[in-house]
Amino acid sequence: MRISTKGDYATRALQDLAIRYEEGPVTIEAIAQRQALPARYLEQLLLTLKRAGFLASKRGVNGGY
Repeated sequence: MRISTKGDYATRALQDLAIRYEEGPVTIEAIAQRQALPARYLEQLLLTLKRAGFLASKRGVNGGY
């Protein structure tokens, strides 16, 4: 079975967020650095996942997903 790059990156980002759920909001930059993903592409993916209802975001200085 083949998984697209978009699906792979989205899965890796969701897994990273799930592992760090108790730590509070996680920034895109932190996920991108840990998972070695492009931050700008990850930003687009997370926005799509947020609109689909898989994620919640928090704005501000201590914000993230």
